[in-house]
Amino acid sequence: MDNTDTPGGSSDFQQELLVIRQDPQVRKLALRWAKGDADLAEDALQTAYIKVATVRHPERIEHRRAYFLRVLKNEIAGQYALPQATPVDDLEDALDRGIVVCAPAPPRPVDETACSSLRTQSLLKRLGDGHDCLLATIPARSDDPRRYRAVIYDAAVQIVREARYEISDADSSEAFRAAYPDFFAQPGAPANLLHQRFSRARADVKALLQAVARREELI
Repeated sequence: MDNTDTPGGSSDFQQELLVIRQDPQVRKLALRWAKGDADLAEDALQTAYIKVATVRHPERIEHRRAYFLRVLKNEIAGQYALPQATPVDDLEDALDRGIVVCAPAPPRPVDETACSSLRTQSLLKRLGDGHDCLLATIPARSDDPRRYRAVIYDAAVQIVREARYEISDADSSEAFRAAYPDFFAQPGAPANLLHQRFSRARADVKALLQAVARREELI
């Protein structure tokens, strides 16, 4: 089967996105849209990368740089309430209908009466369907990238199963230590370094959840 029929498309597409994500001009725009907040800009860059990387039919996207920038700006707008934002929807819907897009489709209405368990099942299915591609989008922050990515993915799955949709500092730190003590409880590592690792791990979990869910589903 052609790999462009699976979430995220080919490795060439992901590599192209990485080049766009790391482009100095793109990073400069992200920092400006985030009003100078470097951490928030970095979070938005990572979330935008995951969302675009997990599109089912990337070959239908024209002007990929412009598309990435639109998703990036909308992500920042959603977090920081910037004016004139275009809502980011599940991009696959428009692509599945054969629409060539340079911007996300409008969000679907949320059925407020939907059962929480059905929402959980839906999110778990999206995590499962996109497992390999989602893992590939998680940054390689440790000497054992496969293990680090598995910890982040498992944390996202657990959050969905518990229907918490938020990342508690204390709970997540304990879970990260238990799952990967060599990295999150490294003997002799400075406290500020471990704090940075926890903070980045929580951001990676958040980005993963945002990649498979509309914002309304995480409220």
